[in-house]
Amino acid sequence: MNTKKAQTLESYFDTENEHWNDFAFKIICEVIQRANFTNPETPLQTFRKAVDIFTEHLETPLKAVQMFEIETNKRKLNTNQKLFLFEWVLRYVKYTEFNKTGKYEVSDVANLLKSRIERLKAELNNKPLVVDIRDTLKELIREELEQLPKTLKDLEPVQRLNVLCKLMPYVLPKVESITHTLGEPEPPKKHWLD
Repeated sequence: MNTKKAQTLESYFDTENEHWNDFAFKIICEVIQRANFTNPETPLQTFRKAVDIFTEHLETPLKAVQMFEIETNKRKLNTNQKLFLFEWVLRYVKYTEFNKTGKYEVSDVANLLKSRIERLKAELNNKPLVVDIRDTLKELIREELEQLPKTLKDLEPVQRLNVLCKLMPYVLPKVESITHTLGEPEPPKKHWLD
């Protein structure tokens, strides 16, 4: 991880709100340990957005959960990633400072989050292995395509040309040979038996 990326991640848990810092730090540690996100900033951004949603919509818990679900779909998170974030949001909502003050009633939000977590777990358990493999391969290919220009620069010219030739059929249409009679009516037959 480069210095700039580390500083960006550190900015998420280096705020004046110690409660927030504690949660953000624990999330980033678990993300790095599990390696369940390609970009460790994604769960932090999504978590921050979730906290904003749930803070703003505590009186309408169903709307808050739906908005958070929409946010996870916008970010194209897989089921494991959604489950990870829903569990962390539930922890935050249950143990957040405004819950301790008694000013807000969070039991409805917590119950809806628990319900969604259970559905995500059930989805994971019922999901065929093929889908997981397909998702994993898609993610792997996406990552490699992002790194392709750098990878090609590191190759020798002959190797680079070989790779480009192998990739060409996926980008350019296949050329087919044609004959001068293609699309023309058949010539008349000489004999009726022919």
